[in-house]
Amino acid sequence: MNKKQGEIVKSGRALFWKHGFRRVSVEEICKAAAVSKMTFYRYYPDKTALAKAVYDAEVEKSLQQFKEIMNSASTTAEKMENLLKMKSEAVNDISQEFLNDFYADETYGLKQYIAEKTATSWEEIVNDYKAAQERGDFRKDFKPEVFLYLSQKFAELLNDAYLMQLCGGPQEVVIEMTKFFTYGISPYPCKE
Repeated sequence: MNKKQGEIVKSGRALFWKHGFRRVSVEEICKAAAVSKMTFYRYYPDKTALAKAVYDAEVEKSLQQFKEIMNSASTTAEKMENLLKMKSEAVNDISQEFLNDFYADETYGLKQYIAEKTATSWEEIVNDYKAAQERGDFRKDFKPEVFLYLSQKFAELLNDAYLMQLCGGPQEVVIEMTKFFTYGISPYPCKE
């Protein structure tokens, strides 16, 4: 990816995270990226293609961070803390509009795209969890496939108004649910 294309993706991400997909125009993305519309269309046929590229970049970045954490020499508690921190940073500044447009709206095909992209990432993630099980980082009876399936149900809950009210916003919902799946209701493990 060259510098101009990188600026388009970076600007698209910032605007999508803040305003969602529908409220952001190609003109706004071009202005933020300091590129012409002609340059934009050289790389992306439309705004939906850019949204998919932004999502792909986020998935790749997250998978790389996930692998680094899982393969580190850290204790299991430290890995869990680092995974929570990674998740927190990933959802920082995400608006409700973003969640609605990307995870609930069927109009632009983004919900379906995210589901397909997630499915292709699962195998890789499951293998990493299983390798961690073999090293003794997780219980042997832990089923990564079930964990991943349930974590995908988060998207449905992100559109629940009552849950948003309880937690105070989409970022807090993601973090609260991640903590719950990571630690259950037991106290956080002591740091070594």
